[in-house]
Amino acid sequence: MKTAQTLKSATLAAGLILSATAASAQSPYCQNTPAVIPDVGQVVSTLNVPDSQVLTDLNISVNATHTWVGDLIFTLSHGATNVIFFDRPGFTGAGFGCDGDDILATLDDEGAGGPVENMCSNLPAIFDTPTPNNPLSGFDGQSANGTWTLTISDNAGGDVGQVSQWCLITVPVPVELMGFEVK
Repeated sequence: MKTAQTLKSATLAAGLILSATAASAQSPYCQNTPAVIPDVGQVVSTLNVPDSQVLTDLNISVNATHTWVGDLIFTLSHGATNVIFFDRPGFTGAGFGCDGDDILATLDDEGAGGPVENMCSNLPAIFDTPTPNNPLSGFDGQSANGTWTLTISDNAGGDVGQVSQWCLITVPVPVELMGFEVK
């Protein structure tokens, strides 16, 4: 009888550890439906996240084709929080922004690629892991659950494109197990 009880306790503890490990892992949630960006217009794309994890960090990856990425503004919204994380790189208020094409990047508050504002290469113009114009930490402490909205606007004429995919890379609050002991 004691062996069966010990086995049940060990199984319960192992199951809880596995559940905790899975709950604290990064989880990418992606929208793969292309969103066409009209010339001097905007498009809205939504993504539903079914998990209710509380965020400690959020990154966003964007795969987009667009000539002259300095025309674009990307805003991520969830609940009452709105963050403009990509705001016409290279645009200083006069003239034009970055004239490079395409975006293949993961914007990360701790990104090693430098500020997205200063990035302007070509094919893709925006790449690697730049830091966003405004920190995504505005979402920290919130539940990931629900509808996330990405609004993309083209703010100068003559160029079009599309967002092929965007993903939220979430880092939830770690789950800690205390008081369990396997005998």
